[in-house]
Amino acid sequence: MIDEKVLQLRGQGQPYARISRDLGLDRAADAQQAFKRALRRLPAPDAKRVREEEVSRLDGLADRVRADTAKNELDRARQLKTIDRMRSQMSDET
Repeated sequence: MIDEKVLQLRGQGQPYARISRDLGLDRAADAQQAFKRALRRLPAPDAKRVREEEVSRLDGLADRVRADTAKNELDRARQLKTIDRMRSQMSDET
């Protein structure tokens, strides 16, 4: 099923945009929704581990965005807001 494939690819560190493109989904948001559906079907201990891994990935991404001086402040702020929203969604799933 596509949801499990998204979960597998995300677990390998693939960004949602690449996952959506590789799997023929319309938008990165579609891959993110598939990830969340797959996550809800996992046994609780596995879901907890996947959430922790995802939050760790998001923390690393936020660090890279903050350090990216090639982007202007507005772009960095927008990306950090999106990362914070995604991190919050991982907490809301618990």
